[in-house]
Formats: sequence, C-alpha cells, structure tokens
Amino acid sequence: MEHYLLYNIETGATIQIGQGPADTVALYKSNLPPGVGIMQIPSQAVLPLGGIDIDIIKASYGAGINADADKAAFAFGFNNTPRQVATYREKEAEARAVLADPDTPTLFLTIEADEMGITVQDLAQEVVAQADLWRPIGAKIEALRRKANARLAAATNVAEIAAAAQINWHAVVAPDSVEPAEGENL
Repeated sequence: MEHYLLYNIETGATIQIGQGPADTVALYKSNLPPGVGIMQIPSQAVLPLGGIDIDIIKASYGAGINADADKAAFAFGFNNTPRQVATYREKEAEARAVLADPDTPTLFLTIEADEMGITVQDLAQEVVAQADLWRPIGAKIEALRRKANARLAAATNVAEIAAAAQINWHAVVAPDSVEPAEGENL
C-alpha cells in the first residue's frame, strides 16, 4: 500500500491525499490533468485529520536524493561503502606517493600488484588515472546532491519539494543535457 498526494504544481496546495496498491503513483502520473502533480509520501506524513506533515515528506525526499547520488556514483564504478571508500583513499595516497618516489613502501598496492601479476608502478599509474577521472565526476555528483538538499530544506510546500527532488543526473557526464520534465528523475 502506498500513500500519495495530488497537488497544484504552481502553488503546492494539496488537492487530495489517498492511498492505493503499489504503483498507484506510477499509474496516475500518465493521467493527471494539467497543473496537477502527484507524489508518493510516507504513510507517517498523513495526519489523523487529513493534513500532512511536510517535515516527514522532506526527510523522505532528502533520503531519496542522497540514495540517488549514491546510485549515480555507483554507475561510474564508485562503491561508497565505508570499507571501499577507505580502500580507495589509501590506494590513491599510496599510488601518488609511489609515483613521486618509486621506493616508497606500500601495503595495499604491493599486495594487489602481486596478486594481479603486475608491477606496483603500473598499478600506481592505473589507480591515479582512475582517481583523476573520478574527481570531477564525484565533484559534480556532490554539487548536484548538495544543491538539491539545499532547495529541499528551503521548500515550503510539496510543489517545491517535488521540484527540489528533480535532479538531472545525466548532467554529470553531459553538462548540456536537457533538464528532466516535471515528475521525471534521471
């Protein structure tokens, strides 16, 4: 069962609060009259007398924005588990140190290079090249995530919440790509 909210996309005013089976929101999206938006909302956001708790909706959409940023990073091969992030940092630091001084002792790179049957120097070059490729992508993902969360924090109605959550993740690789249409999250 999912809860949804129909709203005026200009004013953010609530038109209707309802609930239905899974995919109700997806089914409604294609049949909305002009000027009406729909959003899925957490059941906890529906108040007993029929109103909504906008802070619960904001928290839910904020979690979605952050999850989408993680998905965008993962699409570029970046795994953001704490273990993997620590490993990436350590390998990059070791790799940069090795490229500056080939006699620098390493742990991660030495063991990995040995397992892969390549030299530490070759692995260091690969790690630095990957880190250099990732840096502008990661920066763009983070900028989009922070911008969306700032817009979400400033939102005063559901139309503004919906607008804040519309992030053009394609802009990470194609900065001139078209912005998503209302209700579309790329």
